[in-house]
Amino acid sequence: KKAGASYINKPKMRHYVHCYALHCLDEDTSNVLRRAFKERGENVGAWRQACYKPLVSMAAHQGWDIDAIFNAHPRLTIWYVPTKLRQLCHAERSNTVGSATVTT
Repeated sequence: KKAGASYINKPKMRHYVHCYALHCLDEDTSNVLRRAFKERGENVGAWRQACYKPLVSMAAHQGWDIDAIFNAHPRLTIWYVPTKLRQLCHAERSNTVGSATVTT
């Protein structure tokens, strides 16, 4: 069995790819989020869910191209964009487009 800091357990990691992506793309936001959840005594699942929102915001500023964001970062290119992250970006984009057409 492999172990150590350089070994990544990919089957387990796939549940946390978006958290790792947030850490790679915006380490300060990642640390603040993690610390806040730890101080409140929240479980890891709640923190994991909270990691999606900042990434969706980043995608919004990049024309909703979450794939381009992952592909542009050297540590993220080996990972698939999580399906849930892709779905959240699509839903948020649809909400934004929908509300923009209603207000005009």
